[in-house]
Amino acid sequence: MTTAPSTQAHCARKPAAGPLRFHHRKPFPLHHLPFIDKVPGKRGLSFWAVPKTGGYSGGCKTGESLARIYLKHLKTHHPGFNEGRLQSIVLDMCEVERSGHPEQSARCGQVVGFFSELECWLIAAVQHLDGGLDQDENKTLLKAANAGLNFNNEAGTSTSIAEDKGA
Repeated sequence: MTTAPSTQAHCARKPAAGPLRFHHRKPFPLHHLPFIDKVPGKRGLSFWAVPKTGGYSGGCKTGESLARIYLKHLKTHHPGFNEGRLQSIVLDMCEVERSGHPEQSARCGQVVGFFSELECWLIAAVQHLDGGLDQDENKTLLKAANAGLNFNNEAGTSTSIAEDKGA
């Protein structure tokens, strides 16, 4: 006799994604960022070591919060800034392989050129425009990013970024 799956098993939540953390003990300021870390199967650091959890809505919340953390990093670490890595973040985010194939090399070069130029403009923007970055604490942004990773679309359970900011 076959039994139907229990309602409890069907409604059980997936285990929570491990929280992202700042890496304050790493030697380079860029490597302190919570989304830069080692990932299984990749040699060296990944510039987008973020779990693929939280669904679309949670992903948007996580991405927004991590982008603000990155902009704050650009604002703080711009003097003599030569470690522009927006292009590396995008390549790892999209899981682009850096192979010797001519078309793949061309695509990587396009990404690097495009995002290197954008990063120069972002640095100028965060230095000279008031985008409200100073009102957000990294701790609050990281909490919101982790909430997005654990967002459950079916149950609609999560804390919104506005709620985490106390709005």
